[in-house]
Amino acid sequence: MLLVIGISIAWLALAIRHGRVAVWLLLLWIPIQGWVQLNVFLDSSATVLIYEFLIIGIYVGFGIQAVRSRARFAPPPLIKYAVPFIAWTLLLVPMGVATNGLLLTLVGFRTYVLPLPLIWIGYRAFETRRELENLSSLLMVELGLIALVAVTQLSMLSSVSGAVFEVPLGFGQAGVIRPPGTFSSAGHYGMYLLFGILLSMGLLSLTVPAWKRVAYAAGLVGGIIGLMANTQRATMLLLVMTVPIMAVLARQRQAFGRIAAGLALIPIALLVGNQFAGQVFQERIASIAGDVHLTMVENPMVRLEDSLLTPVWGAGLGVASPGSGRLEPETSMAAPRRTRESIKPAESFMAALIFDTGGPGLVLFYLLLGVMLYRGLHVVRACRGTDLGTLAAAIWVFELGILLHSWAYNPLHYPPSRVLFWLWAGVLFSLPRLARAPVAQPELRSANPVPVRRLTRPAAAYGGRRLAGPSAHRGSATTDTRR
Repeated sequence: MLLVIGISIAWLALAIRHGRVAVWLLLLWIPIQGWVQLNVFLDSSATVLIYEFLIIGIYVGFGIQAVRSRARFAPPPLIKYAVPFIAWTLLLVPMGVATNGLLLTLVGFRTYVLPLPLIWIGYRAFETRRELENLSSLLMVELGLIALVAVTQLSMLSSVSGAVFEVPLGFGQAGVIRPPGTFSSAGHYGMYLLFGILLSMGLLSLTVPAWKRVAYAAGLVGGIIGLMANTQRATMLLLVMTVPIMAVLARQRQAFGRIAAGLALIPIALLVGNQFAGQVFQERIASIAGDVHLTMVENPMVRLEDSLLTPVWGAGLGVASPGSGRLEPETSMAAPRRTRESIKPAESFMAALIFDTGGPGLVLFYLLLGVMLYRGLHVVRACRGTDLGTLAAAIWVFELGILLHSWAYNPLHYPPSRVLFWLWAGVLFSLPRLARAPVAQPELRSANPVPVRRLTRPAAAYGGRRLAGPSAHRGSATTDTRR
């Protein structure tokens, strides 16, 4: 207990004094948390919420810093669109407590409200391009290492009882390959791979030193190989949909060339991955056609129809939230205890949202998502004249992919996609600010720098302050050579 208290105090101190460093450590922690759970804490359930306590510490740290320096830590204006949904959820708390008890209600509130401020955290996570590039390099290397573990396990080269490559029960079944304990299911690993592959393609469009490009390429190759071991069909379909959209959004000859360079690495990754997961991968590809209607149409419609039978305000916070199956709802009033039949394990996020918050909650939540996507398009357009344009498009299509996937499944319920979606949405809205920052790496300076097109989009378009137009920079010696 003393150790836990000590670690908590140390983390809070780090978040207050060096908030951005805490955010970077969180992003590196999320994909490997499960491995630490199994091999350090010897646990797979009690420590699963460590990342949420880390997030709360970051909220406290950023809140204190925002009071001290509003210009550096204030949230983006976009966050105001989350207020109506939060207010509606607060209105549901008394009813939820009376119906299902305090604990289950808190579980529901934490499920939908706790991750929303991550937009703010992502928006302030990076002050310079170098910070973004360096952390992305580490994330891509981590993506490749996790893929190596997955392939190793699929090849039956790992020890069943070994501490480093421990294989959970049922791990050898086709379609559920994943690094040990890092993700709760194959789908969660698949959403991590969706993020990693799209991000790596966006990063490859940056003008960076060779060692960073190698790290980004390793992430792309590792992501493809990991996908072949994971065999998550939804990720495959979403990649087929989102990569062409990313290319269209980039809409520049140079961006097309860099995306094509990234795509050229895919056959290499497929060739390598085929040596380890060829048969399993081919079987899963063949099963898509016969299963797509059931998983994408029939099952989601059944869940949605079931959720619409609840009252307009829902069945109470927490009844369809992750972890609710372990709790038995109980009323705080004189009414008799309810049975576990009131728990609604809706696999579809939209259906679960209706169970928990009702029709108004669904409308207000997707209003926030719609505004995020709309404003995100303005960010992509504002960054199109810089080498951050393809990266902006990559983040945007990842947000779109998670939104589409929430129709049939629940990527916004579980890590890592639950964290990556909200935090990188904030990063997306910070890209115009990073695009106009001066070059920080002397090795990238050239004798004949090429000026970047000035960003003149209104501040409301991407949730930041107004960017200076060309007239404000006339005569300035500051240029960006990252094209």
